Amino acid sequence: MTPSNGDRDRVESDDIARLIAAAGRRPTPDAAVRESVRAAVERAWLEETARRRGRRAYRWAAAAAVVASAVGLAWFGLRGGVSEAPTTVGTLVAARGTVHLTSPSDRGPIVAGSRLDAGTVVRTGANGYLLLTSAAIDLRVGPGTVLDLDHPGHVQLTHGRIYVDSGPEGVAHEPLVVDTPFGRVNHLGTQFQVVVHSSSMWVGVRSGRVSVNGRSGRRETLARGQGVAVYPGGAVQRMAITPYGREWAWVNTLTPDFPIDGRPLSEFLAWYTRETGRRLELQGPATQAAIDQTRLSGSIAGLTPTEALAAVMATTRLQYDMNSPGELRIGIRGASAKGN
Repeated sequence: MTPSNGDRDRVESDDIARLIAAAGRRPTPDAAVRESVRAAVERAWLEETARRRGRRAYRWAAAAAVVASAVGLAWFGLRGGVSEAPTTVGTLVAARGTVHLTSPSDRGPIVAGSRLDAGTVVRTGANGYLLLTSAAIDLRVGPGTVLDLDHPGHVQLTHGRIYVDSGPEGVAHEPLVVDTPFGRVNHLGTQFQVVVHSSSMWVGVRSGRVSVNGRSGRRETLARGQGVAVYPGGAVQRMAITPYGREWAWVNTLTPDFPIDGRPLSEFLAWYTRETGRRLELQGPATQAAIDQTRLSGSIAGLTPTEALAAVMATTRLQYDMNSPGELRIGIRGASAKGN
């Protein structure tokens, strides 16, 4: 018969009791031995307690470090999550008709004077016009246009038309690249327009020079009065153009403001001819003297160049004639060209 667990425990206890009885009573240690044992036990207890406290302190420190790391990650994550200040590519000057601007950042409503961020997409309707500036460059957007203000100095024209005026020739200007489905246009200090349709791209130069690089790798440099059409597959057709006329008329729907108050008539006429692509022809030296002596007052804000010309000239003793193609002729009212 196999003994139960309880029987085994009783047998083992009886054996231990007999061994203790056989050993007899042990002598009581003296006071020095008892103090030595007590001190050893106390030291062991203190060391163990210190080790346990150290382990607890380490666990708390480790936990605190984990929390600190988590907070640090959250802080850097938040910093990383907060986008950097958007890059400004231009300023909205004016808009007319149906114009939609989609900005990658939330600056609030886009109105005249608003900064335009890199990545802003412009879409104009059939009656939409937009005027903006980028650095010293005047950029005008015509109807039916899709334009991406990609980053400073670079725009993408998918469809429609734009007009670029980088300022007078000989003056330092900011770079601007116009990318299209048919190629790339680089201005070299000039006034020009780019028109993109589904079947072709057309570039015309009013003043200065531009470089047109087709997708086929062919490069064309254009000057005043020159244009080029680029077709799918890279075919290029150069042509002579006029820097004035119907194909440029849309450009003057919105123009930068030109304050005339207190300025000489000569400056206004220089502005007008630059805006319209016409040449100024004066009828004799007396006309030049009259222009030099005339200073203007008032405002032409909101007027097209042609409307402004009529309003300004009506306040002077000069008359003008635009019957000759591409010319603006100025003379003294009532005087013949021969008499001047």
